[in-house]
Amino acid sequence: MQDNPHGSPGEAQKEDAGPRGAGGETPHHPGIRGSIAGACALLVCALLVWDVVLTGSFLTSYLACPIWFLVSVVKSAIQRPGWRLALLRIAVPALTLGLVLGNNALQWKIAEANAERIIEACEEFRVATGNYPRKLQDLVPGYLKSVPRAKYCLIYGEFMYWNEEQIPAMLVWCKILPFGSRIYTFADRRWGYLD
Repeated sequence: MQDNPHGSPGEAQKEDAGPRGAGGETPHHPGIRGSIAGACALLVCALLVWDVVLTGSFLTSYLACPIWFLVSVVKSAIQRPGWRLALLRIAVPALTLGLVLGNNALQWKIAEANAERIIEACEEFRVATGNYPRKLQDLVPGYLKSVPRAKYCLIYGEFMYWNEEQIPAMLVWCKILPFGSRIYTFADRRWGYLD
């Protein structure tokens, strides 16, 4: 048995484990929990603001969250921060993507339902007047209380409508910014996709 100049064997083992900070972090990873929480909160806010609030879509999160998830898995495997922190680190991108996709599905349902209301009102207007309205506002208040929004977001949340001599009547809403819009042509009475 070796002599222990530090006192009891338990004290020597505590010293070998290395000094701990206020939060139990080692000097090699000071404030790791705070850094991870701050980074996660910042990224979650950025994705939610862009995808949910601004565009009402999912494209940015759909691209960013899988990469973020893989980075979190690799970092947790290398750093071994403890199962709770590792689980939190891995769960946040998955939950963020789930929230964004859920919002996107809801936005699409709203847009489809509101589009059907507008189409029905335009058809009623045509039956009554012989022509489709020049603009959607012509449907208010006789056929709609107000013109509904396609999606509840800040960018491209409104329906677009054209009825000019050169352009037959059509209704458009932006499904996925910036690439895809749904377009309804009244002459064909069917939906299509516009890139």
